[in-house]
Amino acid sequence: MSHADSRYERLDAIERRLAQRPEGWTTGELAQEFAVDPSTIFRDLVMLQSRGTGLNKKGRRYVLDHRRSLHSVKLSNDEMLALYLAARLISRHSDEHNPHVVRALEKLADALAAKSPLIAHHVARAADAVRLRRVRREYVEALEVLTQGWAEGRKVRLRYRSYTKDETTERIFAPYFIEPSGIGYACYVIGFDDLRQELRTLKVERVAEARLTDEWFSVPSNFDPLQLLASAWGVIWRAAGEIEVTLRFAPSVVRRVKESVWHPSQRLEDLPDGSCLFTVRVGSTLEFKPWVRQWGAAVTVVGPPEFRAEIADEIVEMARNYSPG
Repeated sequence: MSHADSRYERLDAIERRLAQRPEGWTTGELAQEFAVDPSTIFRDLVMLQSRGTGLNKKGRRYVLDHRRSLHSVKLSNDEMLALYLAARLISRHSDEHNPHVVRALEKLADALAAKSPLIAHHVARAADAVRLRRVRREYVEALEVLTQGWAEGRKVRLRYRSYTKDETTERIFAPYFIEPSGIGYACYVIGFDDLRQELRTLKVERVAEARLTDEWFSVPSNFDPLQLLASAWGVIWRAAGEIEVTLRFAPSVVRRVKESVWHPSQRLEDLPDGSCLFTVRVGSTLEFKPWVRQWGAAVTVVGPPEFRAEIADEIVEMARNYSPG
């Protein structure tokens, strides 16, 4: 590693230390922390200030204030709207508190403030919405470790809670891809699971503990997450192939069904009575089923027979739950 590389790594580490200690650090404390001369730390701090990191000096201490960071970005109104929409989506993709999302949105608000205070205000409010969510450090730490493993190509040892059984298993996992899902406001990681010896999708919210290992991995050249998820209704897919599902929508909801492209594979066929057939190929019906149920009596499952029977059984059970007595 060159001298320049080590210095930039130290600069990033100093910035992290400053962010973690609101009361700040003195040059002497930082010099002791990084085992370098105080004059070296002083030069590092000058460089950090030139980066626009929001570094302030209060007495003998240096304090980092990301809210006052300097930014240089030129955006049109339409580009700002695109960033605002992305900010809204990222603030809603999970029901968990994520401090990294908060800081990213705050920095984006700072960057947009000069061009459009109004849009910046709403981005900042999106950050506030995330900040007010329940704090579950276990989730944040798991996501941090999985993100680092993904970025560095290192396997992760994790403890994972099963969805179907009351058990927690330990496994070594190579994170190939991280994907948010609007269904259930969750975040998923796709990768090779040493325990099952196959490609699996794990829900980050079910990870009880995650630790980086010293074991490295490479993402296979034939792994294409976008192609893999093309048939998924959300993020759930299956290696066995796709399932073709056909639904019949009542005339009362056909216009609403046609307003959106719900899935890349969808096909619509108008029927003489004003209803329509909706055919789609999905990797799993697990996430698809709640979408079908939300249409109530306005939708009927035509096929496949096993999925039709599954929905019919649930309707019978629902009717029994709502019957008098």
